[in-house]
Amino acid sequence: MSTEQAVVLDHDGISLPARLLVTMACGLGLFFDSYASVIYALTVPLMSQDLHISTTTLAGLVGSIFLIGYTGGTILFGVLGDRFGRRLTLGVSIVSYGVATAAVGIASGIGAIAGLRALTGIGGAGELSVGFPYVAEVWNKARRCKAIVGTYTFWHLGYFFTIFVFEALVPGFGWRSAYLFALVPAGLILAARLRLEESPRYLAVLADVQRRNVRRTTLRRALAVPLYRRRLIAGVLISIALAYSYYALAFYIAAYVVHAYGLTPAGAGWFTLLFVGGGFLGAWIGAFMADWFGRKRPAIIGAFVGIVVTWLWWQGNHGITTFGALEMLGGGFMGFEWAIGLVFLNEIFPTEIRASGFGWALGLGRVVSIAAPSVTQILASWVGIAHAIQSSALISVLLIIGYAMLPETQHLEAGDIVDLSHAPAYRPEGALQPAGTEA
Repeated sequence: MSTEQAVVLDHDGISLPARLLVTMACGLGLFFDSYASVIYALTVPLMSQDLHISTTTLAGLVGSIFLIGYTGGTILFGVLGDRFGRRLTLGVSIVSYGVATAAVGIASGIGAIAGLRALTGIGGAGELSVGFPYVAEVWNKARRCKAIVGTYTFWHLGYFFTIFVFEALVPGFGWRSAYLFALVPAGLILAARLRLEESPRYLAVLADVQRRNVRRTTLRRALAVPLYRRRLIAGVLISIALAYSYYALAFYIAAYVVHAYGLTPAGAGWFTLLFVGGGFLGAWIGAFMADWFGRKRPAIIGAFVGIVVTWLWWQGNHGITTFGALEMLGGGFMGFEWAIGLVFLNEIFPTEIRASGFGWALGLGRVVSIAAPSVTQILASWVGIAHAIQSSALISVLLIIGYAMLPETQHLEAGDIVDLSHAPAYRPEGALQPAGTEA
């Protein structure tokens, strides 16, 4: 059969309350992932003063260790999600990075902090590489886009929540209290996840494999098929552009407005909420555009416009009001592209390899993005930080190339089973025949 024909297995489906619970539980995981990431950036100055460790070491070295852990965890948890299921793997994720985040509150040295932040990155990455495929599999085509984007926007809500907790706890109880507090949301999310049902599409794959008495296909084996290789390569290009463009500027907004406009560090922290708020709105606009006009066309047009907006935003000669307006608009286009990208990357892989395909695409994209802050800093030493960030916007060209390599997925069903009929040395015994399309 053609590799463009999807094999969709029969399954019993899942009730609406159960779908909503999965979406809420995965969204809250991203909410807490945002907290675990952002609270570190907010507390670095206080940790530096208390522990007598330079901010360069805490923000630079430990920050890079966290990103390395996050990159590896994105790949690892994607593979584990296909091997052991969505429900169990997400439970391991929340426990691991919840405990690791809280433990920073009792750490006393750079070695312990670095190790715990690495574990936080590894565990937190599971929220991406398992949570989104889980949500994608419990909703049908008509509602999948908005469900994935709704899950994604919990990250933005977590950013707001982190600043609220920081302001409420740290002035009175110290920076350690913000980490110890992490046990509260982690415990509540774990309790919700214990009530989840496994993805019915994933269970259908397990049942089919057992019935046919064959091995499940891994991503490595699937990549023998040109179709899946092409999709992974395109997914990596999209992920590089999304992650690199974010890390190339997100770490610099607060410092820039302190230097350029004389804001206090606290005021700069609040000012960055324009970027986050724009991302939240842009993501929902992306969800509706993707449902109305398909995934590819809005994403490609958005990439072109986003490059222009970022270029105008970082001209370096704006008043603070204009800079703030462009910051919100720039965040909006970034949220727009992230939203459509997450939907797209979950629709190009069959259920059998969805989490590992999604995880490898995001993880390999993040490998490149780890260098983004350093590259931006090097460019800044030559042309200034504003023009360095302007140049980083050109990475969005990879979005255009990646989407051009892929089919429109608005009405495409990637299916449940990997089709190996075009793989080298393929043996047709036990091969499935096309089984219709999703209801």
